[in-house]
Amino acid sequence: MTYEEIIAGFRALQAGDFDYKNINARGLERLAELTDALMNVPDAEKAIPEMFSVMERLPDADLGSPGPLVHTMERWRGGYEHELVDSVRRCPSILSVWMVNRILNTDLPDDTRRSYMSLLNEVATHTTAPEPVREDARRFVDFQMRKA
Repeated sequence: MTYEEIIAGFRALQAGDFDYKNINARGLERLAELTDALMNVPDAEKAIPEMFSVMERLPDADLGSPGPLVHTMERWRGGYEHELVDSVRRCPSILSVWMVNRILNTDLPDDTRRSYMSLLNEVATHTTAPEPVREDARRFVDFQMRKA
């Protein structure tokens, strides 16, 4: 699969592809196919914005836990964090908020930790984010505060 075919595949994904009430829905399988193919093309990291675009278009869809998108980005050992923050500010999603929490579960400098916590707090009161996304953000803030 070429890079362009992979990107077209990401762009073609729709909410119905992740509808677990539909036995023909193959969203997670398709994400796995696309991300596996992405790992075999040069400069695969340039697809990071497109991967976050999937999350933004489908903010309350179950895209995995952590799922193919997160596993792929984490294989690159960083480099996606700036795009993650931008994506969360544009259109927070269940998966992007979950990714912020995963980062907060690591050893971070205090200023970085405060920045990510502030981002989760922003999501918790984000007026256009779906309620499940805001609820997850509140839950992750509570979780991280109890850890501190």
